[in-house]
Amino acid sequence: MLEILLIAVAGSVLAGLWDLKTTEVPDQLPIGMVIVGIAYWILQGFLGDWYPFTVSIIIGTTLLTVGLVMYKKGQWGGADAWILAAIGYMVPVYNGIFILPYLMNFMLVSIFYTIAYSIIIGLLNRSVLKYVAKDFRENLKFILGVPAGVIIAILVASTSVPRIITLIPKLVPLIFLLLVFWRYAFVIEKHVFRKRIPVSKLRKGDVLEGGNWVGLTDQQIKKLRKRKRFVVVKDGMRFVPVFAIALVLTLLFGNLFFVILG
Repeated sequence: MLEILLIAVAGSVLAGLWDLKTTEVPDQLPIGMVIVGIAYWILQGFLGDWYPFTVSIIIGTTLLTVGLVMYKKGQWGGADAWILAAIGYMVPVYNGIFILPYLMNFMLVSIFYTIAYSIIIGLLNRSVLKYVAKDFRENLKFILGVPAGVIIAILVASTSVPRIITLIPKLVPLIFLLLVFWRYAFVIEKHVFRKRIPVSKLRKGDVLEGGNWVGLTDQQIKKLRKRKRFVVVKDGMRFVPVFAIALVLTLLFGNLFFVILG
């Protein structure tokens, strides 16, 4: 099984690097990973064990369906959907059960990756910080009011359940930080990842606001230049590396939630 693990890691790492460099992952890479995964488990079936192949088909297809739904809703790129499915097809089982720990780790890595990525984008576009400060001032009552409301609710509840009061130093700072990051990410999305540009500056691969994460072709750009003077293009976080990071961490440490909680 070591060989399919190495191929899965290599393929997902390559896809992540490709995404960081060009924002586009060639379709051949994730589709090739899917084909290799299915072929590998078919071979294992002929050698005497069809269980991994069955699990591979069920998990991979389920993840592909979920990923494509998110793609259709404009939440993910097509590469995200296919890389997630490829990992499901290639590594359906590992040490008994794999995909559940992987998905849990994926969510955890996504949070930290998103925070780190957004902070770096903000530092690289420091002019946006004035909009961050303005947004914080406009939403200060909400940012402070929600944690204050939680404190009051916990204090009231503690009259019946005294132990609940211990949640205040743990829960309230977390809620405050999440609210701050939410507003920060909102500003980054609005002022950095969305730009109104003349159609003359459109390039192949640009993505229009309001559509799926599919880059424009040369033919589409020619048509737009005939019909419009300005368009809004959207950029986004290079998210594909998360799949590789979560995969490596899962293979090395298992479920990170158990590791963190001791």
